[in-house]
Amino acid sequence: MSQPLTLRVITEAGVVLEEGGLAAVRAPGELGYLGILANHAPLVTTLKRGVLSWRKAGEPRQTRRLGGGLLEVAKNRVTILTSDIA
Repeated sequence: MSQPLTLRVITEAGVVLEEGGLAAVRAPGELGYLGILANHAPLVTTLKRGVLSWRKAGEPRQTRRLGGGLLEVAKNRVTILTSDIA
């Protein structure tokens, strides 16, 4: 069984969102939305303004507005550096 994802969002104020046990994360990439599942290949990319969403298995999707930034995927951790999230 694959390990669940952990999502961490960091702004100038520090860590503003951290959630584990996730089945999927969806982020607004520069060339379109990125879907990230467990065991995703390592990745670093830029993000544009848009909707960040994530969900745990069997639960409804949660969303926040994201102000662009950078995204890194490594070892089932999704880390986002952004100017703002609402």
